[in-house]
Amino acid sequence: MVVRKIFKNATTSHESVRELLAFVFTQELLLPSQDIFLVAPWISNISILDNRQGGFMSLNPEWTWGDIHLINILTDLASRGARIHLHVNTDPHNRYFESRLQEALSDAGVSDQYCWKVHKNLHTKGILTERVLISGSMNLTRNGIRILDESVEACFDPELIAGARVHFELYEND
Repeated sequence: MVVRKIFKNATTSHESVRELLAFVFTQELLLPSQDIFLVAPWISNISILDNRQGGFMSLNPEWTWGDIHLINILTDLASRGARIHLHVNTDPHNRYFESRLQEALSDAGVSDQYCWKVHKNLHTKGILTERVLISGSMNLTRNGIRILDESVEACFDPELIAGARVHFELYEND
């Protein structure tokens, strides 16, 4: 399958989105991309992996039992050599995430492995790695993942991923 489309709302398919994010970030932890882009007008420290059973301890033995959140994942990826590119809008909501991420990256000694940019008119949403592009209407927030009606597309086509990378790299120069 080259493309998977998910239509979700508060009662249908929200677990499909969580499973997709878990799959993509687990894949990245096993074989990190050189650059990972997260483009989201609003971003929160959402739960990515459900580690209540300890099933993800082999990815990082220092993780605790319970949910593994986005900041934990991004910090671990940066520690494994991935450069994290985050592009958000000017909403004050994002500042809390940024300060917590900066603190975690600093504690891990990898503050130089990320780029945070704020864009006034940003409305694009996506996660881009070397192997996948996740795009659609969903922000990386609890409401985006669990509550709101959203469409999410996961694309595994190398040509489409390369095209998206050109577009996402343009945000670096804004």
